[in-house]
Amino acid sequence: MGQITVAQAIARLLEQMGTEVVFGLNGHGNWALLDAFVHESNIRSVAVRSEDHAVELADGYWRRKRSAPLPIVTTSVGPGNMNTVPPIASAYYESIGMLILAGVGATHWFDRGGIEEFYRDSPEDWAGVMRPIAKKSLMATRPDTVIDMFLRAYQTAHSGRPGPVVMAIPFDIQNTLISDELPDPRPYMVSHRPSADPQGIAKAVELLKTAKRPALVVGSGIANSGAYDALLELVETTGIPVFPTPTGKAAIPEDHRLSMGCIGRAGTGHGNFGARNSDVVVAVGTHFTDIDTGGWTLFDIPTNTKLIHIDIDTAELGRAYPTEVSMTSDARLGLEALTIAAREAGIVEQTEWTSLLDSKRNEWLSETEGMRTSGIAPLHYARVTWDTAAVVAEQCPDASIHFDTGNLLSFGPSFMPASSRHVAHSGFMHRMGWSAASALGASIASDNGPAIALLGDGAFLMRATVVPTAVELNLPIVWVVMDNRSFQIERETMIKVYGRESMCDYRKEGEEGLWGPDYAAMAEAMGANAIRVTQADEYKPALEKAIASGQPTLITVDTELETPQYRAIWYPYPANFDETWKPGPVEAPTTGE
Repeated sequence: MGQITVAQAIARLLEQMGTEVVFGLNGHGNWALLDAFVHESNIRSVAVRSEDHAVELADGYWRRKRSAPLPIVTTSVGPGNMNTVPPIASAYYESIGMLILAGVGATHWFDRGGIEEFYRDSPEDWAGVMRPIAKKSLMATRPDTVIDMFLRAYQTAHSGRPGPVVMAIPFDIQNTLISDELPDPRPYMVSHRPSADPQGIAKAVELLKTAKRPALVVGSGIANSGAYDALLELVETTGIPVFPTPTGKAAIPEDHRLSMGCIGRAGTGHGNFGARNSDVVVAVGTHFTDIDTGGWTLFDIPTNTKLIHIDIDTAELGRAYPTEVSMTSDARLGLEALTIAAREAGIVEQTEWTSLLDSKRNEWLSETEGMRTSGIAPLHYARVTWDTAAVVAEQCPDASIHFDTGNLLSFGPSFMPASSRHVAHSGFMHRMGWSAASALGASIASDNGPAIALLGDGAFLMRATVVPTAVELNLPIVWVVMDNRSFQIERETMIKVYGRESMCDYRKEGEEGLWGPDYAAMAEAMGANAIRVTQADEYKPALEKAIASGQPTLITVDTELETPQYRAIWYPYPANFDETWKPGPVEAPTTGE
């Protein structure tokens, strides 16, 4: 029996577990971990320029893989670890599995207020900082128990509802020698998910037997469960149309006749019509956010619509709407059980309902044709997203596409048909610029395959320093930056509500005209290629060229600021504390209002 350091033991176990990549940044608190990963293992080590980038690359990696082996992140002490707070919160609320190994100071100095110690309330309590925004947060306290803690932390991150687990490891513990006789890590890579209660399935089928206008509403739980085939089988067995939320986008092939496009604030006309007029909703792997439901104004639950809710997280069942049937279940297992029972019960397509939805689809496509083919300059977001989908479908249909928050949240869900399952966005925290970094992780997870990030100029400026990482790794990333020199979605709504904007537009002091940096020049200065697009017919060739190059490329697109944008549902934020609020349906507005 020999001895190795704790850091070497963790690296050895992760290698045995098939770990493909560790994302991190050097700091004096994680030197032992970095040394072990880089020099004592064959795990790919990716150095980033900011700790939050490391988490976001891991986020994008998970969204492409959705299973163990986990992406690993390592960061270091004080402000370095604090830089991970926003992206870890995003990962937590969006069910992204990863393990963060955070270096902290030596135990010998705990509670002395040493450099970058979180000490005033308790000795080195970095783990305490993270507990509200991580699936689990813990700190190693002994070298002889750290490996057991590490393995349990790993299992927690990918089992059940996945999420980020933070494990703080003091510097002295990382470097302490332990036995090299390590436990078998394979049991910690396996988890068996809960299945649906047979009585709940039976009750759900009884409701579906009487439904005239049934709907399947699906979210990101489909992706994390790998439930794509199970969803498609249920749809084709029963003829129930599917209404994905924005985080459920591409859960079913978007050219399937029973795919109604995304629902919600920026949903399709036929999607929102179906959601608004359904009589039974089967919701799987979704918790009905305000984005998904237009501020809870879309569904008429429970008055005229009954809800069957299936989710792996019991706490999400019935959170937004009361249920007729609620079941704690993995999405795939729940869908499979429901398919068997529905087939036995003889549930078939309600053709009057699906024919009506088809007519609504044609109406919506006709109404939005002008936006999708708009030739205005500066460009319309709808034209950019529509053309992006067309180029990807033709050149690289399996590419990862990540679209950001802001105005893209009004167009990515409904105006960018997915050619694969790999279209995603940060669907809860909506961290600006998330896509700029997460696209790199998705590329790495697909063997350095092509990945496209669509984001606004404000979002890109917050995350621009990820470009050198893509250049160093020579990843085929394309950043499409919508340049209108304003926070457009905030601007539009502020003007609608207040009649004026505040701190949305970028301009130099004393000047009326809008101003912004030259993002193409920035990208070139950081080693990437750059293309400027000012006319609608320039965009598709620019994207084709960028993808074909196989090199990091930024495309700046001059986009329109004054033209009314697409919003399927306008809903007011409650603005008066003394007024009563309750969820309920509202009339659908005119398209593009």
